[in-house]
Amino acid sequence: MLETINFNLLKQVNKTDKKCSKHGTPLVEFNGQTFCPTCQKEQTQQQNDERVSQQAEKHHRRKTVEILRKDSIVGDKDLWHASFKNFEVSNQETEEALYRARHIAGEYLKAEHTFNTVLTGIPGTGKSHLAMSILKAVNDNADPYTSCLFISVNDLLRLIKDSISNPESIYKEDHMVKQLSNVDLLVLDDLGSESSFKQEASESSEYNQKILFGILNARRNTIITTNLSSDELENIYNQKIISRLYKGVEGHIIKFTEETVDKRSKIKF
Repeated sequence: MLETINFNLLKQVNKTDKKCSKHGTPLVEFNGQTFCPTCQKEQTQQQNDERVSQQAEKHHRRKTVEILRKDSIVGDKDLWHASFKNFEVSNQETEEALYRARHIAGEYLKAEHTFNTVLTGIPGTGKSHLAMSILKAVNDNADPYTSCLFISVNDLLRLIKDSISNPESIYKEDHMVKQLSNVDLLVLDDLGSESSFKQEASESSEYNQKILFGILNARRNTIITTNLSSDELENIYNQKIISRLYKGVEGHIIKFTEETVDKRSKIKF
């Protein structure tokens, strides 16, 4: 049947005396239209190439700029609205923090810079807000595309543990460690929260430390937010984890002190 159709189509194609100005080949007439077969072939090939390119671009975006929205684990959904523009500056400390966060974002946009950033201090001062703002700035402006992820540490560890009894879970340990190891820029939000709900922070479990070490050991360019000091972190985590947290942090530490009050503490009793 296919051969018959092709034969019938060929019978309807008539060569003309005119020639293509580009290729010098005879034009043909088909179904009342005159065209160059070579031009037609080139146009079809170009359209196919464009479709392939669009699919490749779509796939590349999914593996880079779209990861932030699709694969992040964000405990506080309001953080999706965070930006440098709406960060609340209330004193000299927060003004300096905003300035330094903008500068750090600019450094991450330069491919030759490799370092970790630590935002530390009391809860509710805007550490996560600034971390998300840095991440968004890099995600939106990196050329070539950069993959960015925002991960709540406490939620991550809970989801991985829950996946042990749930075969359908997408948060299997191997998958998450691999994804967080390979992403270009990662925020680990509220590090230490899994061990510091008590009055005094206790050592993180061996299981938690194994996961964190697997991630940090393979990484560069990580932003860490924590309510804990360096001494408290060193009491919670193995020295191997600490050494990897501190990669290139010199000059990239933003610390909030008691001068900046918890912005979420509006109600007084």
